[in-house]
Amino acid sequence: MKKSIRILLVDDHQVVRDGLQHMLEQEEDFEVVGQGANSEETLSRIGELSPDVVLMDIKMAGMDGIELTKQVKRRYPLCNIIMLTLYDQYLTQAMEAGASGYLLKDIKRRELSQAIRQVYYGQLVTGESLKTTAKS
Repeated sequence: MKKSIRILLVDDHQVVRDGLQHMLEQEEDFEVVGQGANSEETLSRIGELSPDVVLMDIKMAGMDGIELTKQVKRRYPLCNIIMLTLYDQYLTQAMEAGASGYLLKDIKRRELSQAIRQVYYGQLVTGESLKTTAKS
């Protein structure tokens, strides 16, 4: 049996996390192993669940996703993080913090799934690079 890509969803909005989980569980090679709503919960869940990929929002109450990415990468350097956000202006900061991907929330399911797989296999992705590879 093929190994599933283990995913942790981090967003301060429950409806967003639940919607992403429902969408991602349609993919045979994905397993959503948990959710986090804030930095403390996220750091704890990563330690407990060892996800392969973390999908993380930038704007959250308390610590934002960029600072949380720095902390995650310090503690769990092999953890892959994809920023999934409404804001396009934080790409540079997110990548400098250690994110492997930066995508906008208006992304289509197929493109998001492709990006998760790309990051899992060691590639960096952004919305623009994803659109380029999706067309080829």
